[in-house]
Amino acid sequence: MSTVLVTGAAGSLGRRVTSCLAARPAVERVLAVDMVPMPATAPKIESHAFDLSLPGAHDELAALGKRASTVVHLAWQPEGRDNLTVLRHVLDAAEAIEPAHFVHLSSATVYGAWPDNPVPLTEEAAARPNPGLAYAVEKRAAEVFIERWGHDHPEVTVALLRPACTVGSVDQPLYQALGAAKRPLLGAEGRMVQYLHVDDLATAVVHTLEQGLSGTYNVAPDSGVREEVAGALAGGPGMIPLPGVVREAVATWRWRLWRRGAPPGTRPYAEHSWVIAGDKLRLTGWRPEYNSEQALVVSDGRDHWDDMPQGRRVSVTLAAAAATVLAAGAGSAALWRRKH
Repeated sequence: MSTVLVTGAAGSLGRRVTSCLAARPAVERVLAVDMVPMPATAPKIESHAFDLSLPGAHDELAALGKRASTVVHLAWQPEGRDNLTVLRHVLDAAEAIEPAHFVHLSSATVYGAWPDNPVPLTEEAAARPNPGLAYAVEKRAAEVFIERWGHDHPEVTVALLRPACTVGSVDQPLYQALGAAKRPLLGAEGRMVQYLHVDDLATAVVHTLEQGLSGTYNVAPDSGVREEVAGALAGGPGMIPLPGVVREAVATWRWRLWRRGAPPGTRPYAEHSWVIAGDKLRLTGWRPEYNSEQALVVSDGRDHWDDMPQGRRVSVTLAAAAATVLAAGAGSAALWRRKH
């Protein structure tokens, strides 16, 4: 892992990944590539700015990365602008570079949000992104390209990472669309949701490189948290027990008001569970620092969980416990009404 080429290095995740890599003794150089220059944060980091979507970009990238033994592809525009073109250029460059490892960042949205989803979804589950969400559809198309490329280049160790909804970063469009603090509650009572902190995603990327992992891996901190609890921790709207028909009507009305700021096709992901299992990656030795509840709180306050004052941690824990009790009480009341 002497020299690592990282695309999308100027983003929040990219900066964390390059910094982590630069701190590793086994890494001699990090080639950081993005459309904008990346501030030099360590002597090992070389910043290179050029547009990977332009014709000839693969030749420029191949010339730059001829020293690289590993390629990490993080570059992705949330609007879907030229993402597959960029990927083709990166894969063409990788063919010339002949790296030992290739890591690509995908998304758990490729599983889709469907009423019949098992909870949690493992890597063996079929990828069936909801057709209305272009982000998920394009992420799956990118996976197919990489799977074919990996089949044609068996000498390269190829890893696909599918992270859960990521928080703690300003350039994570999925959480901005589905964030618990803003989004109306559409799913059934007790729906499980899941949040991964961007710092943990960065360590997962670096861990994948260090271990030379191949194949597809979910990146998840836990088995999720009840949506009512997540909303309470993130300062979202309260959950008032209502009859099912009334609740659905209210949620639909609120969604119509709110959805103007959300990308098309996000409603299924706000309505059905798409929680993923992270056991496979954990078995290789990766450990997240935050669970879903902590990730929500820390990403909001910008504080490290262990650095929080004792009173703040106690209040957060009590808030989570209170939300759980209220949700359980609402469920018991609904069950009693059905029986009587």
